[in-house]
Amino acid sequence: MQAASDACQSGMVAVIGLDSVAVLKICEAAAARSGEPIGIANYLSEGNYAVSGGKAACAAVIELAPSMGARMAVPLAVAGAFHTAYMQPAVASLRTALEAVDIRTPRIPVIANVDATAHYEPADIRSALVRQVTSPVRWESTMRAMLTSPDFETAYELGPGSVCRAIVKRFNKRASVV
Repeated sequence: MQAASDACQSGMVAVIGLDSVAVLKICEAAAARSGEPIGIANYLSEGNYAVSGGKAACAAVIELAPSMGARMAVPLAVAGAFHTAYMQPAVASLRTALEAVDIRTPRIPVIANVDATAHYEPADIRSALVRQVTSPVRWESTMRAMLTSPDFETAYELGPGSVCRAIVKRFNKRASVV
């Protein structure tokens, strides 16, 4: 993905305070103004979306968003337009790398962000990981699927910080998160 990012001038912008339909309208206006593609790359939660596209399109989003009702539009410190067609050059390498990884049938379902669907088979998990490179992150749908499942008990956040915990709590304040 780094090589794909280095191959073109692209980036991401957080758009806060609007629903996804309004953010898509901003993207359409920014694409028309800049001549570059841009779209929602991360459906984080209602009112919190990240868009990815060419640098000029990102600049247009930052300029247009406030006048179109956004509370703010902030450039993200990332290397490129992740979760878009800009990352297509990374797909073949990832597919090859994943073929060499021993992915076993999981004991618990793996809910993929690319489709918010539980996957049980190693081949399906590999496929979802590959599709995620060029497809939007469906975090809203993933959280709803996970938190409404009758089998859900506890979410675990691995790594530093507590961003995911806060996001889970936005969807369900009583959800157990460790």
